[in-house]
Amino acid sequence: MTSPQQYPAPQQYPAPTPVARTTSGLSITAFIAAVVAAPIGVVLGIVALIVDARRPDRTKGLSIAAIVVGAVIGMAAIAFLLLWALWAMATGVMCGELAGGCPDGNPF
Repeated sequence: MTSPQQYPAPQQYPAPTPVARTTSGLSITAFIAAVVAAPIGVVLGIVALIVDARRPDRTKGLSIAAIVVGAVIGMAAIAFLLLWALWAMATGVMCGELAGGCPDGNPF
C-alpha cells in the first residue's frame, strides 16, 4: 500500500512593513502660526492639509488642529472686539472722553 502524496506546506508571505508616518514642517508652522496669528495659521493649515493629503506618509492631525485652533482663536478675537465696541458705545466711552476731546467734536 502506498502512502498518500504529501504536498509542501503553503508558503506564507511576510507581513507588509508599516510606513513610518511623519509630521510635515508646514503643519508644525501652521499650528504655531494659528496660536500667534490666527488667520495666517488657518491658511497655512489648509495648505498643509492639501499637501499632506497627497502623501501617504504624512499625518494630517496637526494640520486639522491648526485650522481648528486658528478658527476658534480668530472667532474669539472678533467676538471680543465686537463686545468691546458695543460696551464703548453703550457707556459713552469714546475718544472725546478718554483724550480730552475730539478735534472735530464728533465722539466717534
